[in-house]
Amino acid sequence: MIYDIIGSLLSRFLRFEYVWWAFGSFIIYGIFTFYIDQNNGLTTALICAFLMGVFDSTIGLVIADKLKATIKEKDKDVIKINFSLIIQMGIIAVAMGLIAILVF
Repeated sequence: MIYDIIGSLLSRFLRFEYVWWAFGSFIIYGIFTFYIDQNNGLTTALICAFLMGVFDSTIGLVIADKLKATIKEKDKDVIKINFSLIIQMGIIAVAMGLIAILVF
């Protein structure tokens, strides 16, 4: 959540596209999934990764909206909170987590 707040404010004040902040989210998914795998096992890690993606695609986007992050009009339709986006972000988070586990 802190990451979303910082990203939203920086994108607004420094005038860069908030969608570029997603790369940092992918890194966070990988780091936390790897850490959880090392301490609690693969199943727990993948469930947590999915939940991180769900959280980021709901609460993270609400935070970005409320803090008026810089998002182009054409991108607003793409990142509109809906069931499809939530599932996609959960799957992306799992994929990033699996990559981190396999690489490290």
